Amino acid sequence: MRIITAFLLMVLWLGAAAQQDKVLEIRAHYKAVKVWTNCTDTDSLMYSGYYADQMIRNVNDAPWRAIGIMHDTITFWYTDEMEAENADGNESGDKSWALQLVTRSSQYAMMFQYQEWLFSDGKLVFHYDRFDGYDEESTYEYRYYFDNNKLIRFMNGNQIIGFDESIDPILQSGERMKTLFLVF
Repeated sequence: MRIITAFLLMVLWLGAAAQQDKVLEIRAHYKAVKVWTNCTDTDSLMYSGYYADQMIRNVNDAPWRAIGIMHDTITFWYTDEMEAENADGNESGDKSWALQLVTRSSQYAMMFQYQEWLFSDGKLVFHYDRFDGYDEESTYEYRYYFDNNKLIRFMNGNQIIGFDESIDPILQSGERMKTLFLVF
């Protein structure tokens, strides 16, 4: 019985260690991408290897009925599409492999939302969602880490907690961002 218990504990520990390694890998990729997306030095941007396109909804900030102020900006950060199409492992020549990061900033009346979708090899690996609502109950900050479309870590604020809801809406939001990128 002790051997079985020890074996099960070792398997659980190895699984947790593998997840932690994957999270660290995702964070390193995130930091590498953010170095260039936050760069404001025009000389450095010439050599960044990242391109950026933006979609802005309600450019003139005209008030929306029943909402008031409404503004939405989506930015796509991507590498060379031709290189991505021919990358090792990209058997289908999928251009979405070029997509690295999507950021979305939205304002609805006096509420603000900021979201990020981080991609690697055409797959969603990280999603960040922060909403500043009217009060503490409507304010949240979530982080989702993925490996092969499976949730490996969920954080509410800075706490790692269990996630017992379907991850399909989050994965679908990543697919929508890839589709927007491809048709943009």
